[in-house]
Amino acid sequence: MYLQRQAGPPPLPSYTRETLPVYLRTPKQIRAEGLEPTGPPVGILAWTPQDSYVLAQCPVWDIRKAVRTLDPGQESLL
Repeated sequence: MYLQRQAGPPPLPSYTRETLPVYLRTPKQIRAEGLEPTGPPVGILAWTPQDSYVLAQCPVWDIRKAVRTLDPGQESLL
């Protein structure tokens, strides 16, 4: 008997605002710190917006792996 394996990567873990680890952030939160997310997302933040019955989701990245972005004009310094 063969076990059928799921094609593709495993599903990302899902978090709520209460269970989201402090080092996982949305792209907007990471960019607000002058950083840029790198690599694939490591999880999904899921919540239900006020006055809505539809679940909203946003990918989250590990801020510890984010990289600093260059300001315009800094490329010439490299």
